[in-house]
Order: sequence, then C-alpha cells, then structure tokens
Amino acid sequence: MQQREVDMPDPYSLGDAWGVGWILFDWDGHRLYGHDGNTIGQAAFLRILPDEQVAVTLLTNGGNTHDLYIELFDEIFAEVADVHLPVGLTPPQEPFEDDFSDYVGVYDRSGVRTEIFAEDGGLRMRTTLNGPLAALLPDPVQEHPLVPVRTGEFVMRPEGEQNWNAVVFYSLPSGERYLHHGVRAAPKVS
Repeated sequence: MQQREVDMPDPYSLGDAWGVGWILFDWDGHRLYGHDGNTIGQAAFLRILPDEQVAVTLLTNGGNTHDLYIELFDEIFAEVADVHLPVGLTPPQEPFEDDFSDYVGVYDRSGVRTEIFAEDGGLRMRTTLNGPLAALLPDPVQEHPLVPVRTGEFVMRPEGEQNWNAVVFYSLPSGERYLHHGVRAAPKVS
C-alpha cells in the first residue's frame, strides 16, 4: 500500500502520488503516507512518518479545516520530528504570461461542472455543484479568478481561506484533456 502506483497531476494539494489506498507524501525529503476524508461539515487528516514512528490525525467539523490542518501539522511535525510540510503552490513574484486559450472550456465530473472562461486578460473558474449535494448548500455556484503560476498550473483562493488552492490542467498520453482541482480530475467536455 506504500508503493508508488500513480503520480498525482497536482502534487501540491495533497500528496505527490497514490499507493493502493494510501496517499504518499514527500515532506522535506521525508516520505510519509496517510489518508484524508471529507463529508458535509466534517474533515479528517492522517499522516504517518514511519521512520520516526509518528502518526498524527485531526478530526474536525465545520470551519476552514484545510488551513487548520496546515498550521497544526506543520507545527506538530516540526516539533516531534523536525519535518515541515512542503510549501504549496503560490502566485509567482512576477506575473506569468502565456496563451491561456487552450484551458478555456467546460470540465465535468460527477457532482461538479467547472467552466473556465477568459475575462479581463486572465482566466476565471466557475464551479457549479449538481446532484444531491447542491441542495444542501446556500449557493452551489462559486466563481474565482485564476492566477497563473507556470504553464498549466494556476492558483485560486476562496474568500476566507489563507492558503492558495492549485488548479492544474493536463493531458493524458491519449490526448484527452483534464482539469485537476480539489483532489479530483474532471475531463474537458467542450
């Protein structure tokens, strides 16, 4: 379960690879494994640093759980093992300019439809939750500007959050195009 099976197209949001069931992480050159889980109003995080025989878990309900996870786990692992979480993807010092037109389109997966469109010389992302979860939220539609970091890699930050979220565009070897955001892949459908 700890053997690398699949590389993540977005190594910034969670881990850099998946084993069979475990998420695999590289923090400061240290290998960890773990797993996360989310449902409406609840989130769980588990990280295991086998070389130091350290395991840390966080069970939460409500609020901005990802920012809490980053702050707490960095502090705990630094204290007990002198290991830090990797710095996530953030906006570059100088604006990155490129032709972003290839990313424009609709990406659709079960439960979420994502539209990428051009606006004011940049890109915006509109996500629309659909299905049973949409009825549980006051507004199933969210829209955010995308900040380009490098080719195929962008960040966005929802209101009220401290950390940036990665948005990665990529293609499969067979040519199908995908968007990877929120630890999920969505194929480009138009």
